[in-house]
Parts: sequence; structure tokens; C-alpha cells
Amino acid sequence: MPKKKHKKSLTMQGPAIYRIRVQGQLDAMLSDRIGGMQITEVRGTQNGPETILVGRIVDQASLSGILNSLYELHLPVLSAECIDAENDSTSQQENENENI
Repeated sequence: MPKKKHKKSLTMQGPAIYRIRVQGQLDAMLSDRIGGMQITEVRGTQNGPETILVGRIVDQASLSGILNSLYELHLPVLSAECIDAENDSTSQQENENENI
């Protein structure tokens, strides 16, 4: 019997890797404004070019800030997807290290 993969739980405070797809172009120089995410331009549909952002976001508040920055840049969000949630013990240890 095959083993079921245990999906890591996503929390409001924990880090995760996200992929966000927006309509339009985003200059790579704005990477800092969107949390240092990797920016990749792709050929879009009839609505023009699209940009895919991929990166580790420390928590849901940071995700909200990035989505707000995209809104301020007038880039419609087509999708936002959590690719991989990090486990709670890893994120708790990283938060403790940041507070030292």
C-alpha cells in the first residue's frame, strides 16, 4: 500500500514559498519592493505579457504587503499559490534566531 505524503500545514505566522502570477510587466529592479521574489516574464494570452513571481515569504502579513505593492503598481493579480509550506519547527527556530 503506497504511503500518503503528509502535506505540511500552512499557518498565518509561518514561512512558505509562493508563486504569484500578474498581468503586465514588472521591472526586476523592483524585486526588493516585493520581498526579493524571483521575477520571470512570460508570454501572456491575448491580454498581453504576464509576470511570475516566486519566492519565500516569511508570513501571511508579508504576503499581504506584497499583494498590496502589486495593487499599487496597477498589476492585476491572476493567481497566488502556496507551493510549499515550511514546517512549524523550522519557522519557529528561524524566528528565534532573528530575535537574537
